[in-house]
Amino acid sequence: MKIVIIGGVAAGMSAAAKAKRMAKDAKIVVYEKTDVVSYGACGLPYFIGDFFSNKNRMVARTAEQFEESGIEVKINHEIIGVNVHTKTVLVSKLATREVFEDSYDQLMIATGASPIIPPIENVSLENVYTLKSIEDGIRIKEAVMDAKNKEVVVIGAGFIGIELVEAIKKSGKNVHLIQLDERILPDSFDQEITDIMEKELASHGVHLHLKETVKALKGDSKVTGVITDEGAYQADVVIISTGVRPNTAFLQNTGIEMLKNGAIIINEFGQTNLENVYAAGDCATVYHLIKEENVYIPLATTANKIGRIIG
Repeated sequence: MKIVIIGGVAAGMSAAAKAKRMAKDAKIVVYEKTDVVSYGACGLPYFIGDFFSNKNRMVARTAEQFEESGIEVKINHEIIGVNVHTKTVLVSKLATREVFEDSYDQLMIATGASPIIPPIENVSLENVYTLKSIEDGIRIKEAVMDAKNKEVVVIGAGFIGIELVEAIKKSGKNVHLIQLDERILPDSFDQEITDIMEKELASHGVHLHLKETVKALKGDSKVTGVITDEGAYQADVVIISTGVRPNTAFLQNTGIEMLKNGAIIINEFGQTNLENVYAAGDCATVYHLIKEENVYIPLATTANKIGRIIG
């Protein structure tokens, strides 16, 4: 049996490791777009805040360690197409742009998600960031640790935004947190909880701006400020943390069922509507036991657990 897994990290590598333990003779190939296959992305805000300095502490296992356990890992390879009728994937080797086909008996999609960039003017200015990868974390940390950069604006008060605020305040910066909704973490906690959180943020000197929409960023080449529908704030560094979108555009012609945002719909076993095709992680849904429906909750906890189930 040949198993092809598209994407590593929490979901993909959990599935690969579990499958190899369950079927030692199976051929397992993992295609990963970056050069890091297994790391704790949840540690990124704390790396930025210098709670620890060695980025390798976030790496769980290297590609070489997976190879030693019998899992074939192809880093810097991107899947650009899937043919469910011939059970093949179209692969691009990013270093050379060489394109080739590979076949599978079982396919798992764990392609994650990409940051959503709101329609804000001048988002391409220097010192404007999103946080999704270790490379992003390194760049943001360098900017935050630069003594010249004293004013930091975080746009979006979800999990990542809140964690970034905590981390950056540890560095002694002046932090503004701008949130479109009337409270922080509106989809995750009831107001009686978020009221306490907002008081805690204020007690640490965080400038919290609720029900504000960011319209534009100021600056010539480097960002100098943020303009909202309520005012303007100085900024040496801006971090946009306004949600993510599943990386599933390459699957549009496969007939795979998705939510409107592109998240792949799966059942409790991680199966899609396509035979021999599974999915998990930030590119897929999670079944909500309370709501009794598929929802989009891009968290490492569910990615890891559903990856193990698939494996």
